[in-house]
Amino acid sequence: MDRLIVLGTGAAHALHHYNTCFMLQGPEGSLLVDGGGGNGILVQLDKAGISLLDLTDIFVTHEHIDHSLGIIWLVRMVSSLFLQEKRNDILRIHCHTRLSEKLRSICQFTLSEKQFAPVGTSIRFVPVKDGEQRSIAGHTVTFFNTHSRKAEQYGFHMESQDGQRIVCTGDEPCQPVCGHYLESADWLFHEAFCTDADTDVFRPHLIGHGTVKEAALLARKHHVRNIVLWHTEDRTPSPLRRERYGEEARSVFRGGVYIPDDLDIINLHGTPL
Repeated sequence: MDRLIVLGTGAAHALHHYNTCFMLQGPEGSLLVDGGGGNGILVQLDKAGISLLDLTDIFVTHEHIDHSLGIIWLVRMVSSLFLQEKRNDILRIHCHTRLSEKLRSICQFTLSEKQFAPVGTSIRFVPVKDGEQRSIAGHTVTFFNTHSRKAEQYGFHMESQDGQRIVCTGDEPCQPVCGHYLESADWLFHEAFCTDADTDVFRPHLIGHGTVKEAALLARKHHVRNIVLWHTEDRTPSPLRRERYGEEARSVFRGGVYIPDDLDIINLHGTPL
């Protein structure tokens, strides 16, 4: 993949940032990861200059509403494109089996019969299994169960045609059983709810999240080259968040550290655009 377009960086209760979701763009297609908590995903895509016609593959990590409800809006809008004969390419939505069934059911219950008609043909929910590999946008993607202690959740390991490796661990600290997917990765996308210094303020571990320092130490342990940290608390203003989070991460990790804001673009073959 050539570019990472960051659509949102906030955690579930975010007011000043959209919920964490992003798009990976490459020369042969793109992969949207999660949809945020509602129709704000349409606003973020529009601000980023991304047309719904460009959506070929979506991956939904888990069922929590800050990651999944935006998918319903995307299905509705893409369905309209098919009904108006403005789109021909199939939209594939990858997620684990139970989530696939839930999202399909929500679409069926909330969309009109006409809007739901393309689901199953032009819009396809494609269940994934632990360790399963697929070719998406010309790259090899391996999905893996993150062994979440809350809702069933999946991450992915992507290897591009030029050998670059990208890993997404979902929105919780990576469990040791999944550590081998991270080893020597070029890019690790990982949650960091708050700085280690603010643990007593936000208590991230009580809600199944971790700190910047913990994520950076994990990256160092597995010899990762670059980390992108997001899914953060929403109280720290953006410029200060980037400064504080970056300082803490770099205190223990010597690779590239990126603390993006909503709608930032990161060149995965070089420096931020």
